[in-house]
Parts: sequence; structure tokens; C-alpha cells
Amino acid sequence: MRRSEGFTLIELLVVIAIIALLMSMLMPALNRAKAQAKAGLCLSNLHQWGIIMKLFTSDNNGFFMGDLGHASVAPISRPELKEYYKDDKLLLCPMAVKTSEEGGRPPFMAWHGNSPDDPLGNPPCSYGINTWILKNASANYQTQDRMWRTPNVRGASYVPMMCDCAGYENASPWPQDEPPPYDGYFEMGTSDDEMRYVCLNRHSGHTNIVFLDFAVSKVPLKRLWNLKWQKKWDQDQAESGMPVWPEWMEPLPE
Repeated sequence: MRRSEGFTLIELLVVIAIIALLMSMLMPALNRAKAQAKAGLCLSNLHQWGIIMKLFTSDNNGFFMGDLGHASVAPISRPELKEYYKDDKLLLCPMAVKTSEEGGRPPFMAWHGNSPDDPLGNPPCSYGINTWILKNASANYQTQDRMWRTPNVRGASYVPMMCDCAGYENASPWPQDEPPPYDGYFEMGTSDDEMRYVCLNRHSGHTNIVFLDFAVSKVPLKRLWNLKWQKKWDQDQAESGMPVWPEWMEPLPE
């Protein structure tokens, strides 16, 4: 008797099992490739912000903007900067485009203030300014002798200007700030430990930063405490020492 053409049930199950196995092997690689592509777009966005800040300081006698005022007014979407860019997508890291209302969760979450004083309607944002670069102190605990005020300083390549950020789109880190106790931790509405606003694990143990020399770099999270966020960082760090890494950060690259 002639065998009928086609696959047997066992043959189909074997093929399906092989396809499922190949997919399980392929998906992590695809996810890594997708994350790497988004990290590249994030670096490109920050490169654009470097150009924007360079143009802004060139037009303002070499100085950055002054006091940010109310904390919930997004600093990088203020009118004085808005004229230097057109698309609000530049405010968002591609890894963090959804707000909490849209289902975003830290560290992959965009933030916005809720102040009625923001004339631009509080567009979502997931980048932030190092407020130590500003022309004037923006809070009582910030002092003029610690402010950079201008990009024309010695060691500009070690001073963060803008980076991946949570909170109200800005941060004022101190050497004594503690790391997040777990991956994805963030407590809104506190001025303590503001390094946690920028110690965000969005890019496989790294964060993206544009520095005062307008160069962009991918920086390991553990190196954040070695950068010069404000003028007296080294002096303050000598007094406070380096932090103790929580368990989730111990295996991250140095």
C-alpha cells in the first residue's frame, strides 16, 4: 500500500519543538540588539543636546541658564532652550518614553512635573540637567562657590552636563549620596541622595552622559561617584568616601 504524502503528527511536533528552541535562543539576541540600538539613539539625542547647549552658551556670553525656579518646571523644555530644538522627542531617552500614567516603570519611565507655571504644558522627559552647571544656585543647599556656571572650565570632560535622569528632569548629586538600594528604585519628591536620580540602570549597567566639553559617553553606573558634578567634589568626597555598593550593583562593570 502506498504511503500517503505529508507529515506525521510526530514529525510536526519535532519541527515545532525545533522552531520553539531556535526562537528561545534567538529572542535574547534580538532583545540585546534592540537595547543596543536604543542606547545608540540615546547617545545621539544627548549629542544633539550638547550642540544645543553649546549654541545656548555661545548666545549668552558663555553662561548656562540661571535658577530653574519651581522644581516641577522641566528645565530642558523651558522657553529659553525650546527655541534651539523643534521636536519634543529629543526630551526622551528611547528606553524611557512612557510616563507612569502610560504604564512606564522605573528606571524605564519618563517624568513630568505638574506645575501650572510651565508654559509648555509639562512635556514628558527622561533626561536631566546637572543643576551644578547653572549660572545661579537653584536651591538653598547649593552654593555659588560650587556652581560651574559655564562650560569654559578646566576638566570639562569630567563634568556631567546632561544625562539619563528621573525625578523632575534635574539632579544635584553629592559625594555622600547613597546608591539605589535595588535596581529600579526611585522615591519621588525628596532632595536627599539625588545621585539616585541619575543612577539608572537603563543601559546594561551604564548611563549616557554629555559632558561640559560637549562630548557624549556611555559611563558605568559605578563611575558616577568619580565624576566632578560640582566644583568642590574632590574635597567633599575626601570627607565622605566612596559608597558601599548594594548587592544589585556589585556585579556591574567598574
